[in-house]
Amino acid sequence: MEQNNNEKPTAESKALNLFSEMMIAKIESLSKKDGWKKPWFTEGALQWPQNLNGRDYNGMNAAMLLFLCEKNGYKIPRFCTFDCIQRMNQTAKKGEEEKPRVRVNKGEHSFPVMLTTFTVVDKETNEHIKWEDYKQLSQEQREKYNVYPKLQTYYVFNVNQTNLKEARPELWEKLEQEYSMPKVDKNNMFSFEPVDRMIADNRWICPIKPTYGDQAYYSISKNEIVVPEKGQFKDGESFYSNLYHEMSHSTGAENQLDRIKPTTFGSADYAREELVAELTAALTAQRYGMTKNLKTDSATYLKSWLDKLKESPQFIKTVLLDVKKASSMLTQRIDQIALEIEEEKKAEQTENIGNEEKETENKNAGQVYYASVAYLQTSDDTAELDKLKEKGDYEGLLTLAKEYYDGNGMDEEQTYRKPCQNRGDDLLIEDKDFAVVYNGSVGGTYEVFLKHTEQEVRDHITRYGIGRATEDVKALARDMVAEEFSELAQRKMPIFQMPNGGLLNLQYDKEKDCLDVGTVTNAGLSVKHSFPYSHDHSMDANISSVYEQLLDMEEYQKEEQENDVGQQEERVAKSAFHR
Repeated sequence: MEQNNNEKPTAESKALNLFSEMMIAKIESLSKKDGWKKPWFTEGALQWPQNLNGRDYNGMNAAMLLFLCEKNGYKIPRFCTFDCIQRMNQTAKKGEEEKPRVRVNKGEHSFPVMLTTFTVVDKETNEHIKWEDYKQLSQEQREKYNVYPKLQTYYVFNVNQTNLKEARPELWEKLEQEYSMPKVDKNNMFSFEPVDRMIADNRWICPIKPTYGDQAYYSISKNEIVVPEKGQFKDGESFYSNLYHEMSHSTGAENQLDRIKPTTFGSADYAREELVAELTAALTAQRYGMTKNLKTDSATYLKSWLDKLKESPQFIKTVLLDVKKASSMLTQRIDQIALEIEEEKKAEQTENIGNEEKETENKNAGQVYYASVAYLQTSDDTAELDKLKEKGDYEGLLTLAKEYYDGNGMDEEQTYRKPCQNRGDDLLIEDKDFAVVYNGSVGGTYEVFLKHTEQEVRDHITRYGIGRATEDVKALARDMVAEEFSELAQRKMPIFQMPNGGLLNLQYDKEKDCLDVGTVTNAGLSVKHSFPYSHDHSMDANISSVYEQLLDMEEYQKEEQENDVGQQEERVAKSAFHR
């Protein structure tokens, strides 16, 4: 697009000039001595850029926004328009507290993003319809309309350019937690299941053939991708990033995006195709938490890319539009397979949970606890029972003994794993609900027990605690805490972040029935503090109590003491316990 000297540059041309400048700077950084070894995007730095509502930017804008985040050190790749910022300042509803205003920080400048909009016009009536409505039409119905695409420029700010952290601290904390890069294991051969399944099930647009050798290429004549086997690469990450490059080439085939022809390979135009493939592969790798280094073969095209970019900003426009289309093909196919895998795992997990619940039910049904409901020692109470015992009529004895149960609930002070608790106790008879124990000393006594399942005892502990409980019930309570803590630790390692910047690990000691706090060593947790566990309160309440007690300890305070009361209250409310 040539600009008349007397004409004011358009928003599009300004944006393209900026994009070209950023791409030139990036390529020049790659073209320095040994620069080809550097990744397109800083390793482990950022995830995929999104708007404030969590919607992904397309490949073209994503690339530029990632470059921008790297250049300016933005850790959270979330962007918003000025209008979006203003909508966050809408008047609070009646009764709600007015929140601080969100604003763009002084001196900050917006960054352009380019979005394609579509105008849909009826061929006969010239009537306009919405693009969303057009997409719902059948192919036959669509023939009645003309579609006119238009590339429009919008301007966005990164959240780091606003006071969002101060004005909406809860939202900011959520974003910080959300944008921690997925960790790729560098020590072992990394595997990415969606792509592995795509290869195995032949679900890409052409066959992918991992073959022992030293060549990775897309054959347009055979319409197939050949890539070395994963084990030949230094790590799995390199295997996938190289594969994405060849997959990018395959999207340009005549029956796909029609970007390349058989004569393209080896021609002067091939330098452009290499840039499309490199950027597409880099963006795809970045999306899934991997790193893409500049392909060695592509390094020979660096000068050509720079010359084209410096010659005309329109070059970057056409390249980025092709990158957008190619990366969409890759990510849509990968995301579809990833979704299928997730659904399969959910179904499997649901099935496993169901099986575990059945096992637990069966297990708990077999674990019986005996709660004493009557202790009979006077002759008036024991005379009839003695007669039945002497006759050997234990069924009659059990029937009579049941009449002494007054219908009250379980008394944890008189609940045991076994019915015989004293020397001389003899279990005479029991059925699924009751048991009768006889003790021949001191004239002979009878004790009637109501039987409870383990789950019933667990429920009782949850409701009433263990303040008066027997050791058997307390042991079960400790098991319950250990199980809950283990489940918690599997989701997220329990860690406290202290005001002085130190980190403390938390663990539950079932034997001592306490929460231990300390630092992790090769030998395990080095315990510095122990806090008795209160079974009258929830796990969260116990953890909060431990954290509050730690905050009061001088050794974990900041060097400068907090004087502000609001800050003092905030540090307790925030609880740096990572969950």
